[in-house]
Amino acid sequence: MPRKERRQKQKRKELIDAAKGSGLLTDWVRTSTADGQKESDRSEEETKMQSTTQEDRQGEGQQSEIKDTEMQSTQEDRQGEGQQSEIKDTEMQSTQEDRQGEGQQSEIKDTEMQSTQEDRQGEGQQSEINTMDENAEQQVREKPFIFLMDLPHPNDPAHVLQFNIKYDEAFIQNCVNQGPCQPELSFPKNEEGRSFQNKWYKSNPWLEYSPSLNSMFCFSCRVFLNEEKHMFRKSWKTIGLNRWNKALQKIKEHSGSESHMCAMVKWNTFQKKSLEAVLETGNLQSQAAKDKEKQRNREILSRLISITLYLARQGMSFRGDDETSGSLNRGNFLELVELFGKYDSVIKLHLDRLKETLDSNKRPLVSLLSNRTQNDIIKALGIAVRHAIKTEIEESELCSILIDETTDVSHMEQVSFVVRYVHNMQIKERFIQVCNIQSTSGEALENLVLDVLKENNLKMDNIRGQGYDGAANMRGHYKGLQARILRHNPKALYVHCQAHCLNLVLVESAKSNICFVTFFNLVEKLYAFIGNSSKRHTAFIEVQKGMQPHQRPVELQKLSDTRWACRERALKSLKKVLPAVMKFLENMTQESPPDPSAGDAAILLKNINFEFFLCLEITCPIFQVTTVASDALQQKDMDLAAAYKIVEGVLQTLEHCRSEEEFEEMYKKATEKAAAVGLDPTEEVSGHRRKRKVPAKFTAVGTGASDDHVFHTLKESYRAQVYYVFVDSITQELQKRFKGVDNATWEILNALHCLTVPENWTNATVPPKALQALKMLCQFYEIDDQEKLKTELKIIT
Repeated sequence: MPRKERRQKQKRKELIDAAKGSGLLTDWVRTSTADGQKESDRSEEETKMQSTTQEDRQGEGQQSEIKDTEMQSTQEDRQGEGQQSEIKDTEMQSTQEDRQGEGQQSEIKDTEMQSTQEDRQGEGQQSEINTMDENAEQQVREKPFIFLMDLPHPNDPAHVLQFNIKYDEAFIQNCVNQGPCQPELSFPKNEEGRSFQNKWYKSNPWLEYSPSLNSMFCFSCRVFLNEEKHMFRKSWKTIGLNRWNKALQKIKEHSGSESHMCAMVKWNTFQKKSLEAVLETGNLQSQAAKDKEKQRNREILSRLISITLYLARQGMSFRGDDETSGSLNRGNFLELVELFGKYDSVIKLHLDRLKETLDSNKRPLVSLLSNRTQNDIIKALGIAVRHAIKTEIEESELCSILIDETTDVSHMEQVSFVVRYVHNMQIKERFIQVCNIQSTSGEALENLVLDVLKENNLKMDNIRGQGYDGAANMRGHYKGLQARILRHNPKALYVHCQAHCLNLVLVESAKSNICFVTFFNLVEKLYAFIGNSSKRHTAFIEVQKGMQPHQRPVELQKLSDTRWACRERALKSLKKVLPAVMKFLENMTQESPPDPSAGDAAILLKNINFEFFLCLEITCPIFQVTTVASDALQQKDMDLAAAYKIVEGVLQTLEHCRSEEEFEEMYKKATEKAAAVGLDPTEEVSGHRRKRKVPAKFTAVGTGASDDHVFHTLKESYRAQVYYVFVDSITQELQKRFKGVDNATWEILNALHCLTVPENWTNATVPPKALQALKMLCQFYEIDDQEKLKTELKIIT
C-alpha cells in the first residue's frame, strides 16, 4: 500500500476514535478523507460545508448512517492491516511505525494539518482547516448541552475541553440532570492488562468514566469545585486518572479529601434546590389550577347570589313542588338558573358539566343548586345585611327599639324586633329578626329584648326610645315591658305608636253611638253578602252597568279589623254605588221563583234607611282626614315634631267640623240622596222616650231628678245625639291618647316638641315655654349646668 494512502487511513482512524460518535467531527473526518481521494466531479454547491458531506457520501456509495459507516470503515481498515489490538494501542503503534518509516517525528496533529493542506493545495481547494461550519460552532458555544444530547455519551467529561464549554448555570443544571458519566461497556486494558471496573460505580456514586480519554473523573469536583484555591487541582477535574494499578488507592484518598467533601456538599445542595424548584413549580401549577377553579366558582356563585337577591326582593318563593329534571316547573330558583343558562356562558358551561357528569355516572360535582346551598346563600346574605345594620347603629350610637307581636300560620307566637336610628342625617328603620316566644308576659318579653340586644352587640345604655302597642303587657306602668326597660335605662322613653293610637281613637269613636255601631255592621254585611258569592257579585256588576253604562263598575271593599283608617276606601266605594246596591237587593226580593238568599236581601234592604245615609255622609269626610293622618304617621322619616303637627291638624279639622253649618251641609246631602232612592226621614224624633214620673216621696225634696232634654225636630236630635257625639268622641280620644296625663312620657315629649318650634329661638331671650322644656331636660338627663345644655343643644330652624 502506498505510503500516502496508508497515512490518510491512519489519520482517519485517529479522528474517528477521538470523536466517538460526534456527528460534526465525523463529517469533518469524512470530508477530509474525500478530499484526500481527489474526486474530480464535485459541483459548485460542494463549497458549502453542510452539503459537502452528503455529496461525498453519495459519491462513495454509502447510504447508511454516519456512525455505521465510520465503524465499518474502521473495521475494514483494521482487517486490511491485520490489527486486532485495542483502538488506542493500534493508533499509537501505527502512528509510530509511519513516523519511523517516513522519518516524521512531528506530532499527530501537525501531520494531519500538513497532510490536509498538501492534499487541498494539490486539489486546488482553499477551504479552512477545520471543516466544521461557523453556524455549528456558534451553536456549540451558545448551547453546548443541547448539541451534546445527540452524542452517545453526552455527559462525557472529555466534551468540556473538546468544545471549550464553560460551566455556567445552564450547563451545570444540564450536568446535574444527566448525572455522572457511568457507561457500562468493555473497558480497554493498558499494557499491564488492567482497566476500569464497573463495580467502582456502586461504592463511589460520584465517580465517572470518559470513554474518549479512557480516564476516570470526579463528577462533583469537575462541576462544583470552581474556587480559585482549587483551580490547580486538575487530576480529577479536567485531566483524569488512568493508572489502574493505583486506582483504588487514588479513589480512597480523593473521597477523604477536603476539596471533594466541599464539592459533594455543593452537589447535594444544588440537587436539593433543584428538587425544591421542581416542587415549587408543581405547586405553582397546582395553585394556578385551583385559582382558576375558584374564579369559575366565584363567577357562578355571583350569579346565583343575584338570583337570590331578586327573589328575596320580590318576595317570591324559591322552591317548587317537583324539582326533578323532568318536571315542567322546578321552582323559581332553578327556573331562573335555566333562563340564565340560555344567555350566560358561565352558567351554561356549569350546567353542561353537571349534565355530563350525571350521564357518565361519575362522581357528582358540587352543583351549588341544592336547597341547602340556597339556604346557605340566604343565610349569608342575612348575615351581611345584619352586619351592615350593626355598623350603622354603632356609628349612630343612639337608637330606639320597636317591638310588635304576631302569630304565624302555625299559631306560633312571634315577636318582630326593629331598630330605629339616625345615620348621616337620615332616619332609618331596620328589621333585625323575628323571634319565637312561648309567653307574652312582660318578663318574657324583657328577657327576649336583652337577648336580642346582646346577640347583636347593641348596648342598653344607647337606647333612647321604645315603641310598642297599647297592650297591658307592653305599656303597663309596673309589670309592662316599657316599665321593665326603664329600670335598666331611665332614658329609654316609651312612645306608643302614633298611627296605632289614631287607629284606637277611631275604634273608640265608632262605639260612641248605637247608630254608628249599626252602620258599620251593616256595611260589613253588605260586603259579605255581595262579595262572597260569585253569582251575586256578577249580578251586582250587571246592575251597575245597566244604571251607569259609561262608567267602570266599582267593587265593594272589605272593612279592615285592625286598620280603621283604611276603612275610608270601603266607605267611599259604598257611597258611590249605594243606589246600585239597593237596586240589586230589590231585584233579588222580587225574583220569581225567589232566591234562597232573598230573605237576607230583604233584611239588608230594610236596614238601609235615612239614618244609614246620614251616617255615611258623616263618617266619609272625617275618615278621609284620619286616613291621610294615619298614612303620614307611618312614614319612616316621621319625627316627633311632624307627628304633633299632624295631630294638631286633625284636631283643628274636627273643631271646624263641629259646627251647625257643616252638619247642615251633611244633612242636606243625606236627605237628597235618600229622596233619590225613595227614602224620606221619619217623623219620629230619635231618642224620644216617655217622661218619667217622679215618685211622691221626691216631690217635696228640693233635689229631684232633672228632666231629660227634649228635641223638637229630627235634625236637632241627629245633630246632638249622633254628629256632635261622634266628633266629640274622636276629639276626646285624641286629647287623651296623644296629650293625656296617662301618657308617662307626655311632659318630656311636650318639652321636646316645644324645643322644635323655630319661633321659640328667634328672640335673644329664651321664651318661658322653651326655658321650661330645658329645665325638664336637665332634670331628666341629670345635667346641672343648664347654660351648657343650651349652648350644646343644636336645633335646625
